[in-house]
Amino acid sequence: KTEVVVLRQAFDMFMAALGHDREAVGDALYGALTGALLTLKSSFATPQAVVSLRLFNGFRLLSEKCESPEELQSHVVESLAFKHLQMEVTWQRGESVSDAVLELMEQNVPDLPPGGVAAWQQMLRYTSSTFRYVNASYSERLKLIANDWVAIELAANEEDDELVVRSFPNMCAFSVQVMGQETQTWMEELLQVFKVLVEKIASPTQLTEECDLLAISIIQSEKCHEDINFESFKPVMMAALRSLLPKDWSTAHETAWEWLWTTVARNLKEATMKVRAFRPLNAELFSSLQEEQLEFFRSTIYTDFFTKCAASQDLFKQSQSRLRYIADKVLQSSYDMYHRGKNDMVDHLSALGLRHVGYGVPIDLFGPFCDSCVQVIKPLIDELPKPESTTIVWCPADRAHQLAERDVPMHLMVEGFRWSLGLVSRVLMRTIVEGSTSVMQA
Repeated sequence: KTEVVVLRQAFDMFMAALGHDREAVGDALYGALTGALLTLKSSFATPQAVVSLRLFNGFRLLSEKCESPEELQSHVVESLAFKHLQMEVTWQRGESVSDAVLELMEQNVPDLPPGGVAAWQQMLRYTSSTFRYVNASYSERLKLIANDWVAIELAANEEDDELVVRSFPNMCAFSVQVMGQETQTWMEELLQVFKVLVEKIASPTQLTEECDLLAISIIQSEKCHEDINFESFKPVMMAALRSLLPKDWSTAHETAWEWLWTTVARNLKEATMKVRAFRPLNAELFSSLQEEQLEFFRSTIYTDFFTKCAASQDLFKQSQSRLRYIADKVLQSSYDMYHRGKNDMVDHLSALGLRHVGYGVPIDLFGPFCDSCVQVIKPLIDELPKPESTTIVWCPADRAHQLAERDVPMHLMVEGFRWSLGLVSRVLMRTIVEGSTSVMQA
């Protein structure tokens, strides 16, 4: 308990030293991380603003959940480890990150509580060892899921009289009826892309992208504004799988598929919470911006972006009217991501991504460009009218941190803009990577 107290106290003091500013804390952690892993910095394709926020949330959760070992392991550390599944996490890199974070804390808080450094060192070493364990042990679980799904697909394609119940979606519908439940709208949306989720389970980045897109589709079609109980799908899924794989089913299969759904459900819960909070404020933001503010955005993003990436100017040699058009499309993409049909939006972004292949646009420019867009939109949002209430409330987007009620709309507008642009950039970058074949380049 003493270690828990000093660990939390050390992080609280670190937060206080940086003004309790989530972005400042995240940026400081990002700098420490990339400094410790200098050779891997070029592989950070996700915008810095997004990674910084994830780092802040990761360390916040380590601090909050350290008192409950079971919750810390299953809900925090293993979840973080899964998102690093495709990265080579070595003991040396873990130690480098740990040393860099501890040095950052000591630089900002010279009077850390006794035992604070040791407590965080132990926490970071535990996190690193879990990352390595998950990386080494989950490969068999992923192989089992892949083999099961191949068997299910083959059975569904066989021509016989039982075809109607041998496909996974139809078997799930049958299971729902047997259990006396109603097929909810979100389940129908889920079953349409479940095959994709299974195929992407080995790629945390792509799985997160698919879950984010699915969450938008669910919120657009769901009439209920209450939280969705995604766990209610697990017994339906498990019953369908047992029926489709009666000869192969075992405890190992049970464990693997339960883990898959726990992972997907956690991503969907986080994403739907964000989309439900961000979507109305995003619409309000774009209905509030005046022409003068739009003109400021059009002109300032390039100034900020070229300062960060001078070489990018060679890719933006178009006329001023063309650059203004691109800036307007950036804003439009943020709005469309929440309000346009998912399939229509993905098709549009895929076509745009393939055009970027022809333009020869490096994907490592997407991150700094998104950062510039967020930085430029912030002062415009700050100019909008604010409520007067200073009551402290939980943030609707994550229910993990508190802020004054008057600051909630502005906060959700900024974070919603950041989140939607991050998702747009991820879809574009994936399309560019997948489309960069020798034929397309030629």
